[in-house]
Amino acid sequence: MDFAFHDFTILAFTDMMSNSDELLSDPITVGVLILIGLAVGMAIGLSGLGGAPLLLPPLILIGIPPQFVIGANLAFIFGTKLFASVLHSKEHNINWKALGFLLIPVVPAMLLASWVWTGVKDSYGSDALDTAILLVLGILLLGTSLYMIKNNVLKKSNDTKEFSTHHNFTLEEKTTFLGTSGVISFITQIASSGAGAMMLPVLVKKCNCPPKHVAGTSVLFGVVISAVGTILHFNLGTVPIFLVVFLLIGSIPGVFFGVKLVSRISPRKLIAIFSMIILAAAVFLLNRGFGVI
Repeated sequence: MDFAFHDFTILAFTDMMSNSDELLSDPITVGVLILIGLAVGMAIGLSGLGGAPLLLPPLILIGIPPQFVIGANLAFIFGTKLFASVLHSKEHNINWKALGFLLIPVVPAMLLASWVWTGVKDSYGSDALDTAILLVLGILLLGTSLYMIKNNVLKKSNDTKEFSTHHNFTLEEKTTFLGTSGVISFITQIASSGAGAMMLPVLVKKCNCPPKHVAGTSVLFGVVISAVGTILHFNLGTVPIFLVVFLLIGSIPGVFFGVKLVSRISPRKLIAIFSMIILAAAVFLLNRGFGVI
């Protein structure tokens, strides 16, 4: 694909997204977007995962440019996780002490990532940026899925572990929260993925809190970084508002059912299922990035 054709594709998509009547005229597309939102919303409510592994591949498959997929995903995750965080807060599922440390590096890390995004696009063009996004996403999700399989699926179960809701974090744990949050925030601004999938193992290992607190804390952390990311991407012109609206129509009831079911389903089984989904998404994105499919 040459640069001129790729830039034309992006301009055409931008015009379509700015015209709500054109999008509304295709009920099949609208229905598909709502169903995707429903599935991803339920996944977020159940696990605290960001939902990107479920959301990004189908959007790319139906022809949406990766740059707009990133902006759409961040805006969608903000809207969905905002609702999910309210539900988790009512259920007292958030570890506020851990969350405080996680939020410190978010803004500077995402500002740095936005500067890198603009620099790559200005220097190498939109085509190179889209390819880089696909490859970064694929590698990120591949590593995340393998980590989840190794540490949560193949690992022997420890159902007798005792949790604490008043854990005093050590200096090493605080440093881990700060460093992990900074890296995740940077990657999220570039690839809109990783906030949930990478944060969950860290919270499980370092937070020493019940699974429902891990999910709730991960969700609220995702609200903050997706809000910052949405604002930055909106300034870049890569947030397709009407597409996001249809995704959110499906995700809100999905989140509601997911949060209500979270205490009835084994976290180990959930992680096993989502690790397989993330692995499949990684293979798809790498193939698309290398131009195989």
